[in-house]
Amino acid sequence: MNLEEYSQYKETLLHEQPGFAYNTYLCTIPQDFTRVDLHWHEQMEIIYVKKGSGSVTVGSHKYPVEAGTIMPILPGELHAIDGDPGVRMEYENIIFSLSLMDNQVENDWARRNILGPLRKGNLRFDRPIHKGTPFHDEVSGALDAADNACSERSDGYSLLVRSSLFRFFYAIYAHRSPGKTERHSQYEDAIKQVLLFVQTHFSDPITVRDAASLIDYSDAHFMRVFRRETGVTFVEYLTDYRLRYASYLLREQPDSIGAIASMCGFDNFSYFIRRFRRKYGMSPREYRARER
Repeated sequence: MNLEEYSQYKETLLHEQPGFAYNTYLCTIPQDFTRVDLHWHEQMEIIYVKKGSGSVTVGSHKYPVEAGTIMPILPGELHAIDGDPGVRMEYENIIFSLSLMDNQVENDWARRNILGPLRKGNLRFDRPIHKGTPFHDEVSGALDAADNACSERSDGYSLLVRSSLFRFFYAIYAHRSPGKTERHSQYEDAIKQVLLFVQTHFSDPITVRDAASLIDYSDAHFMRVFRRETGVTFVEYLTDYRLRYASYLLREQPDSIGAIASMCGFDNFSYFIRRFRRKYGMSPREYRARER
């Protein structure tokens, strides 16, 4: 299991059925995560804030969110989630594949007008979706109905979930913004390559030059672009990724703390201890005792 899978699936699983790819997780910042770092996946995601406030970053745009806010994330979009300082933010993380709503009918209207454009990022609508608008009433009603169907789990509940998702998609289509475009960064694909590189090689010695050469950038240009697009330096991102993976291993694996530091790419044990304490407010040993 990599860190993305751990971050996404460690929470209490509310809605999961073999063969039915519609999952909802309860997440809390900062109790479960200090934040959800920039990442992407091919499924659609809906962030439904239940309590507190924070922000959702999509690409290079940061959007404030609060209790009741609904933020759809399209397949393939880079996104991150933060809570406001000193605030406990609770949210439902709803994740599903658009193929769940597709069928084999040739030239299907929903595929042509909604599912296909969502996959390509061409169906645009105002987001986040805030309380107090007809759009929010329609979307929240559909999502709440899906939630109720999953909670009751009556025979054929998956049909109720699908029908609720069609209501959700109809609301998006009805409130679409014809002609509206969102300017995506020209560097998005390059950033995705680098994030995937970190995900698969974080335990190895990695330098700025390694990451920059991956996408044929000079070191200086890469550092400027990465910080502008992600809000942190590459070294900060890499270190934080390693620390988060170390926290996962401390929870889930019996290995010694020194071995875990080495597995996460830290060749200096004292530096690992200092950085871990700075991030989590306690030593790795204290963290393991608390979480187990």
